[in-house]
Amino acid sequence: MPIKLNIEVTSPLEPDDRELLSGVAVMVLAIANHEMAKQAFPDAFPDDEETAEETAQEPTPCALVDSLNPNRICIGDVDHRGPHRFRRFPTDVGGAVGLPN
Repeated sequence: MPIKLNIEVTSPLEPDDRELLSGVAVMVLAIANHEMAKQAFPDAFPDDEETAEETAQEPTPCALVDSLNPNRICIGDVDHRGPHRFRRFPTDVGGAVGLPN
């Protein structure tokens, strides 16, 4: 992703402006150092696509309880299309309500 940075400085600078400008300079330096390190050590930086795959989370169940039989729960993914897929789940597992794995 290309980065375009335009900074316009007008003088005289206020104390808050100097602090902001220092922060921007530090960020630009950090970006430049990251890119240089990525070129020098490509194995140390995973591709963005690999990172996206690693951060993908397991789908969570819909968990809608059947209104006709409260011992049944939908095991479909959240926001699934189509009808709910209800399955019976144990109501007493060691004294706690348990959901199917």
